[in-house]
Amino acid sequence: MSNARPIGGGCDPGAQGGTKVARRNEHHTSAASKRAILEAVLERALEAGYEGTTMADVARASKLPIGSVYWHFQNKEQLFVELLDYCFDVWQQTHSTITDVRGFLRRTIGSSAAASATSADPAAAFWSIGLVFAFERRLTDNLARQRYLGIREEMFQFVVTRLQGAFPEAPEEVAAELARDLATLGRALTDGFRAAAAAGDEVDLARYADLAADALESLVSARLKEYSNA
Repeated sequence: MSNARPIGGGCDPGAQGGTKVARRNEHHTSAASKRAILEAVLERALEAGYEGTTMADVARASKLPIGSVYWHFQNKEQLFVELLDYCFDVWQQTHSTITDVRGFLRRTIGSSAAASATSADPAAAFWSIGLVFAFERRLTDNLARQRYLGIREEMFQFVVTRLQGAFPEAPEEVAAELARDLATLGRALTDGFRAAAAAGDEVDLARYADLAADALESLVSARLKEYSNA
């Protein structure tokens, strides 16, 4: 009887199955490691900021070898780019159901700007981590800063789109203008209250979110009345 292997490579089906299982396990482990690294850098960044965070810090916090950190991320800039993207993904999910000015401001000022931002709330943590990229001019060419600025613009367009649908009775161009004005004011308020919270100011963010909403809703009413009487 011939001992020749069958044509087509003669791979053992059992061996093939084992290879596939090994690859799946490797992928699962790799994904879990990456998630652990992102969670570690998020926590560390909230404590020490961008400048105070090192790859060695992240390795210790994630309980992974530093080689594993560098395997997933080439350097700190790339690590923060992916961290910002992760926070942005969570932010989009938490804001996807907001269709009115009051809900938007309660979420952005009352929560996103809160001094209590923690690693358990990546959407809020984004604003804390981003402060240094907003103010530190010497990071102009930094990839993480560039991504932060890009995300801010994406956030702005996201909010404009959501708010524009809040004015179905207004002409399209009027609704678009109102949405842009409200998104601009909302972003400025969130930035300002985040800076106040970071400075340790004692501010009832939930209360001021409602006050801001009152003011902007009055602005909307006046603007719509103005256009209807034109």
